[in-house]
Amino acid sequence: MTESKTTATTSKEGTEVKQKITRKKQLFLLFYTTGNSRGDNVMYHSAKTRRENIVKSGWYNAKIHLVFNVPIQDIAEVVTTVPSSISKRGGIGKVEVKEISIFSHSWYDGPVGSVSSSLAPIVGNQMEIKGGWDSIDYSWAPNSRFVAYGCNSGTDNEGEKVFVKELSNSSKFNLVKVWGQPSPTWPSIYPDKRETTFLRNIDTGWSVTSCYMVASVYGKGLAATRGIPLSNPEAKKAKNYLNNLLIERNYQNVFNS
Repeated sequence: MTESKTTATTSKEGTEVKQKITRKKQLFLLFYTTGNSRGDNVMYHSAKTRRENIVKSGWYNAKIHLVFNVPIQDIAEVVTTVPSSISKRGGIGKVEVKEISIFSHSWYDGPVGSVSSSLAPIVGNQMEIKGGWDSIDYSWAPNSRFVAYGCNSGTDNEGEKVFVKELSNSSKFNLVKVWGQPSPTWPSIYPDKRETTFLRNIDTGWSVTSCYMVASVYGKGLAATRGIPLSNPEAKKAKNYLNNLLIERNYQNVFNS
């Protein structure tokens, strides 16, 4: 893959000067967990849909935007994968991280792996922010984002830890938009409403169309099924924190613009 280069021409006292400007490559790292007791297809196909949406975007440039779907089981693999991905593609100064997305189960302490975290572990296969999530040199690009798609990663439940809020307060996430889900999440064909199919209800038919992990309420699986004459349950808007402040609630459509 070649670098993207721009040649700028300036003139000073009749002398033409040509300056080569090399744009940094931007990484999109889409992590999804495998080996779960349930939900592997949801994680894989949601990450796949995210990649497809990035590549179809009008701003996408294959020479600059490098998109990788990364299977993991240990959440701490994020800690090793980010710097190694930067290093392999030229190192800090030539490569920056535009997006990290985590497609996994989740709870109040953040994303859940299918095995215990090998770094700063918490009971439930999660990883502490201190000594875990904040131990990475992310080399963030301007206007970058981190998204935790799993259940309650940005919970609205009063009195509970809001993982993405606390993460956004870390110095390693300064000026990074950190997104999380306000409630449990469910697979949906659409990013802004909850709708699924009979086939997906029995864990097949995932490749037929898009898959999104959307926040919604318990007990509405039948109403969410295409072909059932009931109103689709609401998809709740994800929460966006910047430096410990909630700045936005929005559907995932906003990631595709």
